[in-house]
Amino acid sequence: MVSDERVMDITTVAVGFITGLCVGATSTGGGALLTPALILIMGISPSIAIGTGVAIAAVMKFVAGGAFIWRSQVHWQSVWRLAIGSIPGVLVGLTILQQLQGVVALESYLQQLLAILLFLAGVTGLLRLRPRHSNLLEEQGPSVGVAITLGFVTGLLVTMTSVGSGSLLLAVLLVFFPMAAIQVVGTDLAHAFLLTSVASLGHFVAGRVDLNLMMWVLLGGVPGALLGVSLATKMPERWLRIGLSVVLIGLAFQLFSSGDG
Repeated sequence: MVSDERVMDITTVAVGFITGLCVGATSTGGGALLTPALILIMGISPSIAIGTGVAIAAVMKFVAGGAFIWRSQVHWQSVWRLAIGSIPGVLVGLTILQQLQGVVALESYLQQLLAILLFLAGVTGLLRLRPRHSNLLEEQGPSVGVAITLGFVTGLLVTMTSVGSGSLLLAVLLVFFPMAAIQVVGTDLAHAFLLTSVASLGHFVAGRVDLNLMMWVLLGGVPGALLGVSLATKMPERWLRIGLSVVLIGLAFQLFSSGDG
């Protein structure tokens, strides 16, 4: 007879594999899939699930992002411009949260707003289904100031809500940055790794990272992420862009339903 602990370990690895597959293929899934799974399936306390989930996401994004970097499918200029704004945005968000600890309804309102934004970004992505024929950002993207501002707002909202950095930045890249869909995923992963690294360090110092749980999840998550990257790079541009847009619309409905609950 298989012990409960053994079954739990297998389930944890399976959760990691599915999450890693989504992260590698679409750059999203760390916040939308992993944290709820750790709480609802694994029975992990919310604070540990959030802290450990962020740390796990950082490793998955490092692995998947590294694969995209190896393929030269990351637009570094966009990554650095966004990061100049997003990292201060994270710090400002943490400060605001510290000051507004008693305002319970704040996150609910922000999630409803973000659900609308993700839905609109997904629909916009579907309306822009014309193929990009290069891995480089050929058209004129946002100016430096606009990119930094978009990064700041992204970092701020990611910190103040449960929406993952990959999900929100995916929406920003699809709408404002004229690049190939595969490069959207790679750029999103590279930038999200920077954000999750900063956040996971804070969670680790605060004692909200379960290293044993993290190890079991990554046992499935790392190969899942690599397989996801392989699937994304082999998918036709048009279908990958449709997939990314559908993911955003799905996340929007998830936020709407969780906000109603």
